[in-house]
Amino acid sequence: MEDKSRSETEKIAALMTEGYLKERAKRGSRARYEAILAKVPDIEPEVYDR
Repeated sequence: MEDKSRSETEKIAALMTEGYLKERAKRGSRARYEAILAKVPDIEPEVYDR
């Protein structure tokens, strides 16, 4: 029975997270995102980040 309640809790958490992300996405701006992304240097990553 414990596994069932845990899986139900995880499902509820996933649904809540999905709702949260959708709400945040509504407040987002593609133009602001692209402006921030444009500040990232176009360089090769360090060897340890590949």
